Amino acid sequence: MAYSLTFDRLIGYDNGRSGIEVDVELRLSDAQVGFKAKIDTGASFCIFSREYGERLGIKIEDGFLKSFLTPTGSFQAYGHWVTLVVDILEFDSQVFFSREEGFFPNVLGRQGWLDRIQLAIVDHKGSLFVSGVDDA
Repeated sequence: MAYSLTFDRLIGYDNGRSGIEVDVELRLSDAQVGFKAKIDTGASFCIFSREYGERLGIKIEDGFLKSFLTPTGSFQAYGHWVTLVVDILEFDSQVFFSREEGFFPNVLGRQGWLDRIQLAIVDHKGSLFVSGVDDA
């Protein structure tokens, strides 16, 4: 049985790099900051370096504190609501900013990103096909 999906956008990425990395923009009021983040289907949340939240004017420690456990250790991050933009897709999402400086890599996870889109990956071509779930 064959299946077909329809997508609104095609986003290219460099398939020669480690992971699937896309341009992300975060907005809060009149402030905005852009950077690259990896799509991580195993991450439960979107987690970014604290510097990006600070550049938006966020007091990081005023957010919702959450502990995260990974195969390589644990860390803490604070949740805040921002506007998350990738290409033309724009969502109000709760994202987390690391408690410590120098968090890497920035990741787009399930809640706040993957739960808001329809996604197909053709890795050998470096192609992401995406639509917002309301558009699909």
